Amino acid sequence: MILSRNRRSLGLLKIGLVVASVALFLATALVYVSQTRQQAFLTATIRSSGWVAYQAQLEFVKAQAEFAKLSIVPSAQGLHALMLRLEILRSRLPLLYDSDEGRVLSDVVDTRGPTQIFEARLDQIIDDVARLDPEEGAAAEELKALSAELEPLGEALQTILMQSVAYNQEIFRRERALAQRPGATPLLLLFISGACLAAVLILQSRRDRIRLGEIGEAQAALAAVEENLRAVIQAVPACVVVIDPDTDHVSFFNPSAATLVSPSLDDPAWPRFVKAVRGAAGEPETRRWGALSMGYVRSPGDIVSLRGSVGSVLWERRQQQLIVVVDTSRVRNAELQVMQAAKLATLGEMATAIAHELNQPLAVIKMAVANARRLLEPLPGGEPVAAKLERISAQVDRAKRITDQVRRYGRMPTETLLPFSLRHAVELAAGFVAEQFRAANIALSIETSAPSELLVFGEQTMFEQVIVNVLINARDAYEGQDDGEAARLATDRQGEAGDRESGAGDRESGAGDRESGAGDREVRVSIGLEEGRAVVLVQDNAGGVPPEMLERLFEPFATTKSTEKGTGLGLSLARSVIRDMNGTIVAENRGGGACFAINLPTTQANAAQDAA
Repeated sequence: MILSRNRRSLGLLKIGLVVASVALFLATALVYVSQTRQQAFLTATIRSSGWVAYQAQLEFVKAQAEFAKLSIVPSAQGLHALMLRLEILRSRLPLLYDSDEGRVLSDVVDTRGPTQIFEARLDQIIDDVARLDPEEGAAAEELKALSAELEPLGEALQTILMQSVAYNQEIFRRERALAQRPGATPLLLLFISGACLAAVLILQSRRDRIRLGEIGEAQAALAAVEENLRAVIQAVPACVVVIDPDTDHVSFFNPSAATLVSPSLDDPAWPRFVKAVRGAAGEPETRRWGALSMGYVRSPGDIVSLRGSVGSVLWERRQQQLIVVVDTSRVRNAELQVMQAAKLATLGEMATAIAHELNQPLAVIKMAVANARRLLEPLPGGEPVAAKLERISAQVDRAKRITDQVRRYGRMPTETLLPFSLRHAVELAAGFVAEQFRAANIALSIETSAPSELLVFGEQTMFEQVIVNVLINARDAYEGQDDGEAARLATDRQGEAGDRESGAGDRESGAGDRESGAGDREVRVSIGLEEGRAVVLVQDNAGGVPPEMLERLFEPFATTKSTEKGTGLGLSLARSVIRDMNGTIVAENRGGGACFAINLPTTQANAAQDAA
């Protein structure tokens, strides 16, 4: 009975304390609501009075900056940007007096008069800018004049902004004064209500406090684990996506997935991605995880290869589905490039073997022709046959030169660096591609102002491959041009070459390409000396290299060719070879095409450097 009465009394006391606490809190809330309203009014006044003036002044500064840039270098794109800035500035002026913020600001300073004067003038300036032609020489002067006309507007906006700042500082001072003088009544009410609440909490059982502590610790540990898990998932280079298995709505994705699909959940690409994953993984009924390998179309022409798995996971205390995929496109491309390199190596070995084997029958044909000519010499009337035999001998010599070039190009390079003739190496490399240039109707010429005995230090075979690579790139640069007329001229030259006498078939490759019809498509190789160093220039007139590619032309895998025609490694390897020879290779656009300049030290320069 007494225990029941004590429990009833304790319950009534708790209820009384709770009611008293609620009443005190209500009273405290009313007091603080009044102060909060005053502070909110002050804050709104500060924001309203200063923000619109600051925005207008900022847009004016941006517009003047655009005027300054265009006054130096006028451009159509710059004029468009300037018009956009002026229109934004024009839209800011009415806000200084015809908006809620502007009306608050008008109570401090006159904003209507100074700004309305320039609204019509701004419209006229916008029209004047729209009529400007950046190609005209007077465009810069007109822009400077228009910029000068806007200077009074800047002064007016600066005055409004400064007065607004002064007013705002006064408001801040008043707000700070209010904050430093809290009322005694709210503090007393807070103290009493806090004491009542403390009494209520003391009356709670110790067991409940311990349970709450344990629950809090468990929740903190769980939050820490979830936070660590999210940090790990965010840092993982794989694409991680969590979706609702019922609605297929994406609830989470990491930065890698945002890069692959889209950074916005509202993008239609996400439903398409989830549908593609569903179609690739299926719906396994007996397995928790399901592996997948799929191709995903990010955009027309951009297809990536993905590998990963799909499974169920507990995410945010709900059963959801986890998608983990990795972009394997680079691995796939690397595998394809390795396969292509292996095929090219095999083809090179086959070509070298074929060239070696062809030398035997060519030697037999050469000997047979020599014997036939010797037998014809004492016979009368054998001149026509002798001419034919001379032509056969010339073509055999030509075939032997071609096979020798193939064998030389396929020879394994060594690590021994020796002096070699620069001119001879360039001529050998040019001879290797001469037939390809002739078939493509491209004139290939070699000009030299350096002595034939000019020597450079390096591995000759690797240097020849550098020249061949640059020449092949020049040939490929003409593929996008109209080849109709060039093909006709090449056919005519081939027909004429078939009727020439044997002596004409043995011409050098560079001279054979100098036909009158190939003048529009020409690659010139020049060899010279500059300041004691050898310089090799390869110049074409195929239109040049795109500016965005010129800076990274020698980086690995940087190419403008399709994947079927190039890997982007040729010029990167060429730069490595030239660097090993203590030289440099650079590219630039000039003369309507690309020019590759190779600068190498001569053997005399190397000897002088070693002696020093």
